[in-house]
Amino acid sequence: MRATTLLHSAGSAGTGRTVRRTLGSLAAVALALVVVVGCTPPPGPPPAAGATYRVDVVGETFVLRATSPAVVAQLDEALATGRVGVLGGSLRRGSGGFNAPHVWHLDPSTVFVADMAIELCDGRPTSDLDADPDYWIDTVGSYCPWSARVVARL
Repeated sequence: MRATTLLHSAGSAGTGRTVRRTLGSLAAVALALVVVVGCTPPPGPPPAAGATYRVDVVGETFVLRATSPAVVAQLDEALATGRVGVLGGSLRRGSGGFNAPHVWHLDPSTVFVADMAIELCDGRPTSDLDADPDYWIDTVGSYCPWSARVVARL
């Protein structure tokens, strides 16, 4: 009976080692998954659709991004034809990630192409907007240069 107990105990000890080895392996796999999942960027909204353009206004340039497919088509047409006219949108602080070195940008969802606009929002990107961004952003609120020419799609 004592031999059976020792054999059974030895068998139990072997099983215990196997269980510990298995649990150790599972813990290593779980840790590896946590590291891999933790290093993967979290899902977020897809990048905004649209296009980015360089615009010339009487020798000064700025960059805008448009997200509306209809506006993108109008800007592509203006680029192809060399049209000079009005385009614009709502002003926001900062470069928006695309209009550096300017301290402002047009909100991509508000960009438009028009036949005419009020004179209040007409100006030059550097000489006027960069020279007094607080006035333009806080008082005027939008930018719509009359002599805008799309010179490149970026």
